[in-house]
Amino acid sequence: MTVKEKDRKPKICIVTTVDVSLDVLFPGFYPLLLAEGFEVVAVSADGPHLGNVRRQGVRTIAVPMARTINLTKDLKCLWVLYRIFKKERFDIIHYSTMKASLLSAIAGRLAGRSALLWTIRGLLYPSFRGVKRWVVKSCDWVAGWCADCVIAISPSLKEEVIKEGILPASRIRVLGVGSSRGVNIEKFSPSEIIKSNAQKIRGELGIKQADFVIGYAGRMSPEKGIGELVAAFFNIMKSFRNIHLLLVGDQDDRFPLGREILEEIRRESRIHTVGFVKNVEDYIAAMDMLAMPTYRDGFGNVLIEASALGKPVIGSDIPGCRDALVDGVTGYYARPGDVVSLETAIRRLLEDSSRRKEMGKAGRQWVVANFDRTKVWQRLILVYAELIHARKSASQA
Repeated sequence: MTVKEKDRKPKICIVTTVDVSLDVLFPGFYPLLLAEGFEVVAVSADGPHLGNVRRQGVRTIAVPMARTINLTKDLKCLWVLYRIFKKERFDIIHYSTMKASLLSAIAGRLAGRSALLWTIRGLLYPSFRGVKRWVVKSCDWVAGWCADCVIAISPSLKEEVIKEGILPASRIRVLGVGSSRGVNIEKFSPSEIIKSNAQKIRGELGIKQADFVIGYAGRMSPEKGIGELVAAFFNIMKSFRNIHLLLVGDQDDRFPLGREILEEIRRESRIHTVGFVKNVEDYIAAMDMLAMPTYRDGFGNVLIEASALGKPVIGSDIPGCRDALVDGVTGYYARPGDVVSLETAIRRLLEDSSRRKEMGKAGRQWVVANFDRTKVWQRLILVYAELIHARKSASQA
């Protein structure tokens, strides 16, 4: 190693498939990295969110990366990534999201010199069948075996990766008790300002303060269990007239909701859809409980965000979500794809206000103790330091 290399700042490359992931998956992380003395370069497909990343002091590089499988475009992007990695000589290439992980793993291994870090945020291949399922699972296998270090964002996701034969336990670690980005516990706090904003939102939507609001926040997609949530809501409406369903989030372009369920949602005046909102904390605060009956998820960060706001939660009893709540303490599990199980869990909260209050309080305490975003990012920065130290030690051996 030359004197020049010893004196330079450690250089980190963070790669995701699309620009929005660079922005929303690393909130508050880039300023911390820069303050710790790292040089940071972010790489993804071009898009408006790269501007948000640059405003945080990070250099960005746009590459021709597509979310869908396209052999010609993928090979072109692989070559572009290889040239970037070869030229920039990063200390660490940190990749996540499926396409970015596959291409960065191969290009990084071919370019050499950099330590490769993969954050696995969930398993996508269970959504597919046949050859496509095998292809997508193989992408995860390549991303994992090329990496020098693999981080699973939850303990149960780690168990699933091991069970599926993608990687052995010895090659995967979980930081703390999990989570991909933790929670800003000051922003997601049941403060008087947020409570006031929540009351205004309920008023604007025509929801009385005494009414009960079941909430959801996330991508509007069948795999998120929206169909089951709407069905459970209609069943409960037969017994309770003062309930509402508040759906926060945009339609998923890749897996949109079907026409039939969209019509059901539009016809019912007590189902409120507001699309994507920047102040999601105010909308969660307007809910009496939050449900996320998803079929798959790497962790389920919205569950701990709702808990931080003092709301009881319902999450699917699946890898990932299983680690984002404490069953019977901060909320309840529901079986994925099971309307009766989901309805039962909602009714338990709807009919017991004291239990809701106890779970909300316990949830806030649990999140503050385990998922403070600053602590989550510091754990990741320690991994960076370990990888850089190991790389230096290997080069000096």
